[in-house]
Amino acid sequence: MISMFLTINNRTSSAIEDLQVDALNKQAIVTFTNGNTYAYGNVSTRAIVNLIFNPDVSLGFWVNNNLVKSERAYVLNGDEFDYKSLSTKRARLEAILDNKEVQLPSFV
Repeated sequence: MISMFLTINNRTSSAIEDLQVDALNKQAIVTFTNGNTYAYGNVSTRAIVNLIFNPDVSLGFWVNNNLVKSERAYVLNGDEFDYKSLSTKRARLEAILDNKEVQLPSFV
């Protein structure tokens, strides 16, 4: 399965630190400002596309209506989503943002 998560940038939110969406697989990953990260499945493709192309949509409003309070979307468990790889990717991103040295793989 191909995943194409897009990070929603250029929007501020007091509750949402990071939001990534994948319209093909109907998934979303949200990181709240308290550090908790959740992956959701069965997210409305229409809602994802609207979020991507409509810069006026509030992140908090969108997350509440389409993820947290949605009757359709549900939190993915460890069998449905690889949370370990997410934490590894997040650590690499934080290292880059903090200007720390990143260990790149060596090629033979």
